[in-house]
Amino acid sequence: MKKLLSFIMLGLIALLVACGDDKEDKAQETIQPQDIKMEEDEKVADDEIVISINDTEIDGKRYNTVYLQTKIRASQYGQDIEDKENLKEITLNEIIAQELIKQDAEKQGVKVSEEEVQEEFDTLKEENADQFDSYLETYSITEELLKEQIRFSQTLSKYTEEQIEIEDVTEDDIKETYEQLKKENENIMSFEEAEPIIKQQLTQQREANALQVKVEELMKEADIKKNI
Repeated sequence: MKKLLSFIMLGLIALLVACGDDKEDKAQETIQPQDIKMEEDEKVADDEIVISINDTEIDGKRYNTVYLQTKIRASQYGQDIEDKENLKEITLNEIIAQELIKQDAEKQGVKVSEEEVQEEFDTLKEENADQFDSYLETYSITEELLKEQIRFSQTLSKYTEEQIEIEDVTEDDIKETYEQLKKENENIMSFEEAEPIIKQQLTQQREANALQVKVEELMKEADIKKNI
């Protein structure tokens, strides 16, 4: 999760620079998600049990999906995607975190209905009709797997809101972050424009920090067995 936090700050700098500089041509040669593939030595057989988390077994099919998404995300943030052992470890940690949150959310009574999942799925499919099939192909997922990811996303949102406490982001916090970012790149938007963006990002970062602490607590009590 520490890498995730660095991704957030890198993304924030890029966002503020992109929005604050309309005069320069910002088109750059970048690796597109569809260009990122899993090599044979990165894949696990779909029916192989990769990891057991308490009473839940995670198979290779789910592992491969999360691994590819991890690889694409790492590439988009300029991280090293040649270090396969590191990608594997990040993927396993991501699966562990997701599963422990899902299990604790169920224990705490956090629920997401099928109707909520279907509604978001239908909206996503409708609003991205031209790119929907290519998206599934790029990330190597089926519609059912996408629904599972939507279900987790909604569960995480409710779990964070109901079970995770964070300190409110103050104006001083926002100003301090803005000045720090401005030192790194002067071509960012004005403070007034940046303020709501920074507030949202700082809130998400604090939620990520709090979730990391929660996951670490859950890991201490969990029975986790890695098979790869």
